[in-house]
Amino acid sequence: MLWILLIQLWAVVSMIKRSYTLLIGALALSSSAFAFASTADEELEKELAYLAAERQVVITASKMAEHVDKTVATTTTITQADIQQIGARNLLDVLRLVPGIGITQTHLGIRKIEVRGVSTVLSEKVQMMLNGHPLDHNLQNAGSTWVYDDLPVDTIKRVEVVRGPGSALYGANSFLAVINIITQSAKDLNGLHTSAGWGSFDTQQYRASWGKQFDNSAEAALHFNFTDTNGINSPIRADSQSINGLPSNAPGNSQLTEGRYDLEWNLGYKDFKLDGRFINKKTGAFFGQAAVLSDNRTQQNYNDYFLRLSKDWKIQDKLTINTQLFHDFFSIDNIWQLAPTQFSRQGFQNTRTGGEIQASYHINDAQALIGGFSYAKEQQGDLIDELGIDPQHLMPTLPSTTERTRKHWGVYLEDVWDPLTNLRLTVGARYDRYNDFGGTFNPRMGFNWEVIKNYSLKFSYGTAYRAPAFGELSLANNPALLGNPTLKPEEVKTFETGIITHPIKGLTAQATYYHSAINQIISRITPCPVLSCIGNSGSVVAEGVELETRYDFDGKLQGSYLSVNHVLQRSIQLNQQLADVPRHRTNLTVNWAFDNTWSSFAHVLLKGDTLRATGDARGNVPGYGVVDLGLLGKNLFAKKVDVGFNIYNLLDKRYYDPAPARLNFVGDYQMPGIAFFGHVSLRF
Repeated sequence: MLWILLIQLWAVVSMIKRSYTLLIGALALSSSAFAFASTADEELEKELAYLAAERQVVITASKMAEHVDKTVATTTTITQADIQQIGARNLLDVLRLVPGIGITQTHLGIRKIEVRGVSTVLSEKVQMMLNGHPLDHNLQNAGSTWVYDDLPVDTIKRVEVVRGPGSALYGANSFLAVINIITQSAKDLNGLHTSAGWGSFDTQQYRASWGKQFDNSAEAALHFNFTDTNGINSPIRADSQSINGLPSNAPGNSQLTEGRYDLEWNLGYKDFKLDGRFINKKTGAFFGQAAVLSDNRTQQNYNDYFLRLSKDWKIQDKLTINTQLFHDFFSIDNIWQLAPTQFSRQGFQNTRTGGEIQASYHINDAQALIGGFSYAKEQQGDLIDELGIDPQHLMPTLPSTTERTRKHWGVYLEDVWDPLTNLRLTVGARYDRYNDFGGTFNPRMGFNWEVIKNYSLKFSYGTAYRAPAFGELSLANNPALLGNPTLKPEEVKTFETGIITHPIKGLTAQATYYHSAINQIISRITPCPVLSCIGNSGSVVAEGVELETRYDFDGKLQGSYLSVNHVLQRSIQLNQQLADVPRHRTNLTVNWAFDNTWSSFAHVLLKGDTLRATGDARGNVPGYGVVDLGLLGKNLFAKKVDVGFNIYNLLDKRYYDPAPARLNFVGDYQMPGIAFFGHVSLRF
């Protein structure tokens, strides 16, 4: 059915296709301000040419600038213009549109990121980075979604998503995908930018950014974001069944009040750079009976920051060396109301301090070597685990609060070589060594071959690992889970092959097949042995096909596009499809530019049914389809103002994300109905 749709789409766009030329600008990683053109049409063409070039460049796939059609990895790039057009409120609104990625609410209040049919509560198999710096600072429970799931998007310049294993370059947790968030620099800002947004559920967002280049040797950029929302306050779907003979707490409510502010800085002098980001996030209860949700004594408190000092050394025209020192910090101090007179408090602090040196050597115009060495020391302390009848009367339950320390180093090397003008080969590997569980070696190789003009074949093979978290390794640090100090890292072996085509001007189509074998999965063991409830047990085989196409209109419709992606996926464990993962997902997006100022956007998401976990007698979670609409006005009032208005779930569709059976809720989390969000940006 999808290919029939694509053929019909091709016929339609061919009928309305014009003969105007779309100017494609030179590939660039950053931009200077656009020169004013003599007419509005000329200015629009130049802007569209730059945006097209911006979308075609990727850095994350191989740590060097590449055209997306040349890289061996499966890559999606979302630009600042894309983010504005879709009316994204946070990072997850952006990721929802990427093929192979799904977003689901969890019982912890955070959202999880499903990649290629594999979904875990903490999203610890996805490496998130900010300007190339890893963000997995939570050493206790792994994953970056604790504070980055609702990251504001106004300061984002582009998001690069590389699907598949990335440990050959980035080490731990680059397991299923690498998501690199690149923010606006001083060149991008060139002054003061402010924005404000308001929407349903008492949502409000504010942003202020300032950037300036003082001369050719100094620059500064500062970003401040504030977000607050009262949550969706949706009922949990009731069901007449019981779970394993236990009564249900449903009906109840799901609600998540969230407030956050963050400050990002990027300071540069000559070849030195000092950058980082601080985040403070506070949330309330997510689910429970009305008495619990209305009691504000449940408080989740998160603090996260990193500080990085780096310098680029230009040794010669062909050789560049980058050095960096970094310090990361993450802390939790949470009070949970488990029942009207039962409270629990958990907390800890994590730090990571280290450095990296990387060299890039261009042997010639057709070959480059990239290699490096990294070292880090990780520490965890100030552990809190208490119980009591109220927050003022809590007693410690931890048998020990001993600090835990981990040291690890890694060395990597990659060769990117074009033996022919139409053939790119990439070969690389990385070895990492940890003092608490040993070493791991992860290779990567692939090719991209333009068989005939505008038709390229791709193939790649790679492995990756997910390091055990402190909460999984230590008996003392997590007595509730009875950690296992003998754990080994999770492993995945993935190969993928695909084709990229440009059959007519403006049209790009891509099909990718992937196969991933995941082994040594860290999971809870049932029945529980005397010494440990966690072990390396089980395996998963995940395979699927990702189909995607995009047509950019020409002529008077420049700036308009139509995009479709569809995923068929199957993830098997113990001869059974994984729970909470759909077999298929489709995104259809249309952006229609009325002129060089106003455009409209429509998005349709279709998601298939998902199965329940083994032993859960409830029926499948029904699939659904939702529609979003948006209107965007750019460069208003002397090109100083942008405005946008979006409607989410236009048809007010009632749909659900699955709730685990072990929570004793016979029902699921109802997602928001129709919602609104308005946004205005000012440039000074």
